[in-house]
Amino acid sequence: MLNHKEPSFLGDNQSVASLVAQLHNYFKNTYSHFKSERSTVVSRLDAVDGEEEQELLKELRKIDTELSLFGSLSDALSIADRLLHARSVMNELGLNSEIYTVHHDESKQLNS
Repeated sequence: MLNHKEPSFLGDNQSVASLVAQLHNYFKNTYSHFKSERSTVVSRLDAVDGEEEQELLKELRKIDTELSLFGSLSDALSIADRLLHARSVMNELGLNSEIYTVHHDESKQLNS
């Protein structure tokens, strides 16, 4: 039997949807932070050479790894956030709502 209890780590009156939205914002903001940091490092590359340039390139590889991770997390949580929001809207409106009714284009039907 499935257990539909809310996870125990949620705060009082916190929904799974709000937690997912908060995590999505966190990962999106962290991604933006690393994008800014990457831009700063790239701008410093023009003024250096040799060993210092190699260190900055090494730092760029680390930043790119973080960007990849946080970008993927942000994308995944964006999808989860949208699905949970859609489910909430669907529950609020009800499955019989006109918004979920398939509407056929009558002009296409006439020409078929």
